[in-house]
Formats: sequence, structure tokens, C-alpha cells
Amino acid sequence: MELKRINLLIGLQSSGKSTINKIACYCSWVEKEIAIIQSARLFEKKGYFESNLVVFHKLEGFIHPESYIEYETDVMRFSFSKKTDSFQFNWKNRWDYIRPKTIYIPAERNIVASIPNWFDVKLEENNTLSFLSDWQEARTYYAGKQMKMLNLGVSYVYDKSTGKDSVVLKNKKVLDFTNTSSGLQSIIPLLVLLRYVTKDYYERDNGKKSVNDRHVSVDLLNSFYKIIFEEKGVLLKDGDMKIKPSMMQFMMNFLGNKDYPSLFSSPEVYQEYYKALNHLTRPYYSNIFLEEPEQNLYPTTQRELIFHLMELIHKKDHNVFITTHSPYILTSLNNLLYASHVAKKNESAVKRLMPSRYWVCYEEVGAWFVKKGTIYSILDNKNKQIKAERIDEVSRDLNKNYDKLMNLEYGL
Repeated sequence: MELKRINLLIGLQSSGKSTINKIACYCSWVEKEIAIIQSARLFEKKGYFESNLVVFHKLEGFIHPESYIEYETDVMRFSFSKKTDSFQFNWKNRWDYIRPKTIYIPAERNIVASIPNWFDVKLEENNTLSFLSDWQEARTYYAGKQMKMLNLGVSYVYDKSTGKDSVVLKNKKVLDFTNTSSGLQSIIPLLVLLRYVTKDYYERDNGKKSVNDRHVSVDLLNSFYKIIFEEKGVLLKDGDMKIKPSMMQFMMNFLGNKDYPSLFSSPEVYQEYYKALNHLTRPYYSNIFLEEPEQNLYPTTQRELIFHLMELIHKKDHNVFITTHSPYILTSLNNLLYASHVAKKNESAVKRLMPSRYWVCYEEVGAWFVKKGTIYSILDNKNKQIKAERIDEVSRDLNKNYDKLMNLEYGL
């Protein structure tokens, strides 16, 4: 699979969609971990790659004797083979890495409403716990603010002092989140998190750094110092490698001072490596892995959700990977693809029909159908859309049966 900015998997239940989504999410995380410490040594330890995948994404029993995973980006390539129990890795362009925030939004996201005391539930270090942590961070950020939920006529608000989530109706009536419909319990945490990880996460604290752990920071800086400065000592002002500054002090100087330190030979050299290290310690965009956005939603709400999601990810070139059973999700995306295509001929007319903030470029989309353990691309390269015949196979079969019944009724 060649992953694009917008990726969709559709298929029967239990066909493997979520497994693919989880593996893609995990590989994105592995890439980040390797980039942070500039080494794959952790994942080269026997069993480390597999055990972290199985525990975090709850894939016990999914790894088979012939399982093989290979992941490649412009920065690195790595692979895992269960048969040989090995992890292979090599760099491609190690300093081109730009750190993302990786977030997994599971199908069971309504846990935050259906279980009022979810924060007291003891969970393993898995994707559900990670989701709950992200939800807590997001709702705390928006505490006291009423957030409108699409065109549903309701707003969400979190009271930090009481720890209660509420939904405010048009008539100002306030409902406890746990007493609302299944649709609201599914879409509210989704919308709140999507807004946070596509917009406000990057605006708070003037852009937050992710490397807070002292050990990880020192590990990264030692690797960075060795590779950049010891191997390219001519870039230092005096070229004297005998005096090595404290790593933590170096980090503070390097990331906290807009003026280049005297350590560097020029402001240009400082800016070049300030940028490289900053790319490793500060998220610049989000990789969003989302299960079944259509859950408990009426088709028109599914459409509005996809339009809103596309608008959000366009703000900062975020990536999204969606698994779905819904033909309405694919049809909604197809409309946005077609709008972008038709706009090349009549942009002003398309804008009057559908704002450009929703449009989706065909080259940025990957769409696949999962069947019997194999994935098939369902993109129509000629028409620059998702293949119509793949969008709703069930409706097509039902229509055929309906026609046959009609022929029987009228003796045709």
C-alpha cells in the first residue's frame, strides 16, 4: 500500500481493515521512536517490535508464523519477519524526518460517555488507554467552552471543577453526556479530538515540544552531537572536539536561544541544525488513524462529518487513515474529489455549490477494498474518483433482486 494524505479502507466486518490500520499506526510510531534516539537498537532486540505491537493494539493471536511487515518512507526503511524473528533497519535520509503527532481513535470511543467513571478503570498500556489520555488532554484544554457539534443543534462543554461532560441543546437545556443518544456519544469525542489535534494542539504554548523525558532528550542529543558535530567538526567555530558541553545545557542553548551559540561557525550553520533538531522534538502535523467515523450516525451527518474532517486536515497538511463500512463515507469523499476535478474547468461555479475548503485532490487519496485477505485499489484513475461500482455493492444487489421480483409480479 502506498499511503497518501487521505486513506480509506472499506470491506466486510472482520476482513482485516482495523488490523491494517493498527499496523500503519504502529509503524508511524516506530519511525518516530527511531528518529528520536537516532537508533533502531530497541526494536532490534528479540521480541521487542512484536510485543509492543501486540500489546498496544490488542492483536494477541494475530501474528502468524509467516507474518511479515515492511515499512518505508523517505527517511528510513524497516521490516519485521516472524519467520526469522528479526527486525531489519536502514536509514535513507535521516535528517529529513519531520515529527508528527500520532493519534489512534478507536471504534469504542463512546466509552467516555457510556462509562461515567472511565478514568477509574484500570487498563493495560494499549490504544484505548492512549485514546483516553488524548481525550482527557483535549477536553481539559476546552474546559468551560461550549463547542458546537456540526449542524446537530447541540454544543459540548466540560466542567473541570466537577469533572462532568454535558451537552447543551438549542433550548439551553443541559443534559449529562451519559444520557445522550448513541450518535452524540460517538461523534462528540471524535469532533473534540479532531479539532484539538488538527488546530489547537499546535497553537497552545506557542507550539508544544514532545520531548519531555530527560533520558530520551539526552539520548537524542548525544546522537545528534556525535553525528553532526563530531563527524562534521569543521562546522564548529574552533573545530575543537575535545570540549564537549553538557548535553542538557546544550539542549537548552540549542533550542532556547534564537541567537546562534558561539559554538557555531555562522548563523546559517546554526539555523540549519536548529531546524533539524527542532523537527525531531516538536510535532508539526498529525497522523490520525480513525476507526468507523460513521458509527451510530445518520447518512447526512456522515456527510457533514467527512466535509468537516477534510476542512480540518487541510489546515496543516495532516494525514488521516480511515476504516469504514459505510458507502456514504466514500460517496461524500467522492463528491469532494469530483468538485476538485470540475473546478479546473469552472472554479467559480463549483465554489458556489461547494466551498473550496472541502475539496480533495485526487493525487492525495488512497482507497482500498478488503476481501478474503487481499486489498484492492478502488480508485478510478481515468475519472479521478473512487469506483462507483465499489461504493455500494449491497444496494446494487438489492436493486437487482427488486427488479426480478417486479418482473415476477407483472409476468415479465
